[in-house]
Amino acid sequence: MKSHSEEQLLAEPSIVAEVGAKLGARLSPATLVLDGGARVDVDGVDVDRTTFAETFARQGRLKAGQYKKVAWDALKLITIAQARPDAVLALGFASQEAADCVTGKSWLSEALTAWGIKVIVVDLDQAVRDSILLAQARQIMVNSDTASLAS
Repeated sequence: MKSHSEEQLLAEPSIVAEVGAKLGARLSPATLVLDGGARVDVDGVDVDRTTFAETFARQGRLKAGQYKKVAWDALKLITIAQARPDAVLALGFASQEAADCVTGKSWLSEALTAWGIKVIVVDLDQAVRDSILLAQARQIMVNSDTASLAS
């Protein structure tokens, strides 16, 4: 996505590792092939392919497009779980304020609960948080087509 920054990309492995630790699994990025042949990139997958996580480095409240990205990633996890009914699914956030956007009284919060998707908040080093905040301050959010969300 155009809103990604080097700082956010550098923070992603730490977020994935912390989410995995909270789930009791060692996670790493993976590309899966779904039953219908489509390929899908996942931020964190364990070696047994039983735990799946998508992560978000955003500091502070989500903007509308980011909220939609979380919903899109939740749909990705739900789709993966259809072929793996015992899968553990999680959305990992590096900010409580960002996670709060999907844990209140919203349809997305209800959907995450209904589909058993865990919302996990991890702590990052203050230096990493500060670098993400600086990157967010300089980013210009632009509308992107949905094709960029497909991976």
